[in-house]
Amino acid sequence: MSATLAIIISSLIILSIGVGISLWIGRRQKDIDDWNVGGRSLPIYVVAGTQFATGMGGGVLVAHVGIGYSAGWSAVTYNLLYSLGIVILVLFAGWLHKHKFSTLPDIFKRLYGENKLMMTIATLLAIIVPFGWLCTQLVAFGNLYTQITGISFTLLVVIFAAISLLFVLPGGLASVAWTDFVFGCFMLLLAILSGIYMLNMAGGWSGIVSNVPENIVSFPEGLGAVGLATIILWIFAIFPGALTNQMSYQRIYSSKDPKTARRGFYIAAVAGVISGTWASFMGIAIRSQNPGLENPELASGWLLTQIPTWFLAVYSGFIVATIMSTVSSAIQSVVVNITHDIYKSYINPNVNDRTLLQSSRILSVIVVIIAVALSLYYPQALGWLQATYAYSAAGLLVPIFLGIALRKTRFNSAKGATGGIISGIIGAAIAQIIGTSIPYAVYGVVLSLLGFIVFSFIYKASPDEEKKVSAL
Repeated sequence: MSATLAIIISSLIILSIGVGISLWIGRRQKDIDDWNVGGRSLPIYVVAGTQFATGMGGGVLVAHVGIGYSAGWSAVTYNLLYSLGIVILVLFAGWLHKHKFSTLPDIFKRLYGENKLMMTIATLLAIIVPFGWLCTQLVAFGNLYTQITGISFTLLVVIFAAISLLFVLPGGLASVAWTDFVFGCFMLLLAILSGIYMLNMAGGWSGIVSNVPENIVSFPEGLGAVGLATIILWIFAIFPGALTNQMSYQRIYSSKDPKTARRGFYIAAVAGVISGTWASFMGIAIRSQNPGLENPELASGWLLTQIPTWFLAVYSGFIVATIMSTVSSAIQSVVVNITHDIYKSYINPNVNDRTLLQSSRILSVIVVIIAVALSLYYPQALGWLQATYAYSAAGLLVPIFLGIALRKTRFNSAKGATGGIISGIIGAAIAQIIGTSIPYAVYGVVLSLLGFIVFSFIYKASPDEEKKVSAL
């Protein structure tokens, strides 16, 4: 059997299993609450699985293995920081769950009341992150599979995107979450098996250690092999992003109660650290066999050229499951913003659930078509989409968490929140243009804080505004 045929068969088997689960779950999901937030009934293991699988993404397979190649156990440090971020987020699970939110902008409506400018900007910032993830994951899949199969990039992206709709259309977040859970279990299993395979391939741990610099494999020194400056930059970049990612908020909303959300996220955090350990080990093992790669992110690609056909087929299934988990989650997250925060809120407030559910499915197709078009015709421009993470964090972090802290005071006002959002976007833009060494999201967050305080002092909530907020 040729390598290409083995890869295709393996990938189709994994995707077929996921589609089957999605269709089965979709048969039991009938209303818009199932689509938006999984019926608010997901158990611990599904919350943990979908949070882990969504957050892992294709970046772990390429970028994090690259970190392991160049800086050893430092990929563990990266994932540990992300895990700490989602643990901090879930500390607010009780308040978030209490108000039965469906999207991230719902938080703004609860804290500050109805303000079209504020809600419009908050909705756009909530959308751009999952849409950016969607596009970059499609491109990553196309590029990677073109290299290992020789199949056209365009054909691969179109087919993969079309299949991704089968994970979303049947039941929205309900079907996405359950397939994420199954894929998450598969990903952890394959991480263990591929780690064992690499250990044998590289001649055991002693053989690996003898061929790589000691500073990247020693413990705990290897955790900081990437350098203190880079770790500080990671802290500034990871925490704001982890705390403002709508896909994580949706997993809290979808849990059957706050306790379930907290426990599920704690499990996901541990799984995230395990995936970082795997990425570090794989990078170190690859470096022990080929220390001459100019670009560390080529490490995973090099590995795929060295393994036998049967293992390449298995590993390809691992790649497909990892990328699909992120793609399907991103599609659903974008659509729920459009239907819930735009269509229902401003265009057709009296829309019934059945029409909203139909609109969600139609919009899913439209969103995927737009993402595919961007991926095919402007792949060189997709790098800037990653900046959406920074702008979203710069605009949303302060108004969300400072707003929650001050929610029982008159200090909160829609104009204050809007000022904070706009100030954060401007701060991030200026820092990006100047080209600062510190991530420009940090400058955005700082300016957002200043803008929030200044505008809140100037425009304190009136008694009427307070009453409207308390009634929401």
